[in-house]
Amino acid sequence: MKPPHHIRIGTPGAPKVAFGHGWDRSHRDFIPVAEALAPLIDAYLFDLPGFGKTERPDDAWGTVEYADYMARHMVDQLGFDLCTWVGHSLGGRIGLRLGRRSGGLIERLVIVAGAGVPRSRSRWEQFKGKRRSARFQRLKAQAKDEATLIALEKKFGSPDYVHSRETGMRDIFTATVTEDQTAELPRITMPTTLIYGADDVDTPPEVGRKIASLVPAASYVEVPFCDHISILDRGRHQIALAIKEGLPKGAPTASDLPGAGTTERGR
Repeated sequence: MKPPHHIRIGTPGAPKVAFGHGWDRSHRDFIPVAEALAPLIDAYLFDLPGFGKTERPDDAWGTVEYADYMARHMVDQLGFDLCTWVGHSLGGRIGLRLGRRSGGLIERLVIVAGAGVPRSRSRWEQFKGKRRSARFQRLKAQAKDEATLIALEKKFGSPDYVHSRETGMRDIFTATVTEDQTAELPRITMPTTLIYGADDVDTPPEVGRKIASLVPAASYVEVPFCDHISILDRGRHQIALAIKEGLPKGAPTASDLPGAGTTERGR
């Protein structure tokens, strides 16, 4: 498998920050944040495997495989020592895995609208969900052709689930969204900032608060009037602030280092 595509923005020699985007997104989501902090950080914005310009994995990866692959790539091919990982949605799930498994590579996490724990549901909501799922499975088994199957998926499935058929990522989508990292979260030792939109219905604030209660060194930020995607735009200042506040004291700035504000692209 070829290395993941990335672009690099910022100041070589400054603290490294790696950015991982959400499902069906790309490195472009984090360009405004990286450019705003360019004098202070050396930013690597990745297209995760299967998205953007990076080829998909051969197997149905979960977030463990994504995290292990990204850690090996950052250390072995890009020469990372320590870095901050900033992840949105799927990138947040991967970040939580990195926090537990990266062996000292990650010194800070900034998780934006990331999941990884089950949502709280009333018994009635659980019953309705199971009934809906059972109906979908029954109708799916009775479908006579692909057109009928696709129509059922559009009726019962989320937009990401539906689109994953078109992109050939259904197996990976199913593997990643069903994971529960609850047991692993208390073992994440580095400082972790969790940023969630108050109007996010895909990964609602209750998920962020639950993760914050489980990660020992976590802080939780809720941004008003933001949903799952607008948090990247309207909430970008909170993301930038979380990164900036986590930089080492006395870290080099643009005035100390050559090449501030440079951008490069690589595989």
